[in-house]
Amino acid sequence: MREDETRRFTRRDVCDLLGAGVGFGVVAALAERVGLAQGGQKPLWLTAKTSNPSFPRGAVIRTVLKDVPPSALGNGATLMHEHLIGLGNYTSPPDQKSCPSPCSPTVKGPVIEGVDLLVDELKATAADGVSCIVNSTINLMTDKNVQDLRDLATRSGMHIVAGGGFFKAGYPKDAMSGSEEGITEWLVKHATSQRWGAFGEIGTSMPTMDADERKFLNGLAGAQLKTGLPIFTHIPHESCPKCATEQLDLFMSKGVNPKSVAIGHMSTVKLEDDPNGDSLKGVAKAGAFIGFDTIGHQMASSHIPERMKVQRVLQLLEAGYEDNLMFSADFAQGYNLKANWGNGYSSVVLQFVPKLRHAGVKDATLHKILVDNPRRFLACMPKV
Repeated sequence: MREDETRRFTRRDVCDLLGAGVGFGVVAALAERVGLAQGGQKPLWLTAKTSNPSFPRGAVIRTVLKDVPPSALGNGATLMHEHLIGLGNYTSPPDQKSCPSPCSPTVKGPVIEGVDLLVDELKATAADGVSCIVNSTINLMTDKNVQDLRDLATRSGMHIVAGGGFFKAGYPKDAMSGSEEGITEWLVKHATSQRWGAFGEIGTSMPTMDADERKFLNGLAGAQLKTGLPIFTHIPHESCPKCATEQLDLFMSKGVNPKSVAIGHMSTVKLEDDPNGDSLKGVAKAGAFIGFDTIGHQMASSHIPERMKVQRVLQLLEAGYEDNLMFSADFAQGYNLKANWGNGYSSVVLQFVPKLRHAGVKDATLHKILVDNPRRFLACMPKV
């Protein structure tokens, strides 16, 4: 099949495939259409040729184990916003009352914690074409959390980048009791001692950030300028296009290069709240990255159908912003683990990417979004 062909299934396509054979032959033919691996072959988006991204001379990606050149991540996908450890008991889907009809039945699963469980999960995810995961936090990591991340990276072979970030409820009291400059110094200290490779996820409230959030983000901007580490954020899952603009405007007003900022959860901006995607396009136009990071599964607070998320991606690609998109799942539910017959940390590449290929997105474009863009975002020259 030519690269520029649109991969849409018709009734005749399915009949032709069924007529071609049964069993593995049919599955393999269908898999080729959506870019899945079969018989040990790599997914087609993974092997697509793209122009080599450029990096500043000497730039590195700071993983929990060591600083590595961007090329060390190989040719696999990087997931920019996931949760590996320290989350708690996310073991079942949303309660029936909050789940739209039809709703999946509650299925219990293991707590998302424990290195042994996650080593197996990440080895399987690597086989699906993922080579790097950025771990997002919403509270200060403990020494054990940090050691677990290091053990997980060592035993699974997955490159892991530690993100350090906070929501208002988790702000460290010793940092917030002082000045914005004190917050800056506190963040620099912990980013250095725990080997953060990025600041994130950094959350703010809707419809606008409050005084404490503004104070913290101002201090964070100072920490970014002192360390050189990138920032990825959280806008509320309930759809808040103005929150994205507000966050980016604050960082830029403090002198942060927008190329070092990814505004997260922009896949939760509903079409009815921003039909033309102006908030997302504004982020990209300014030079920042769009964190399209709640895909491949349903989030309890948004319930946006995947077809609408596909529509939003197509809208951004048509506007020419393929260099600003990054994908992730914001994975946090135990019932989606591979151990529970789910897609685990592979939901982006196994569930969402095939939908984009079916909609006609080229493999070279998918390669850029999954492989090249996250490396450009994470590659930096740490100052500490």
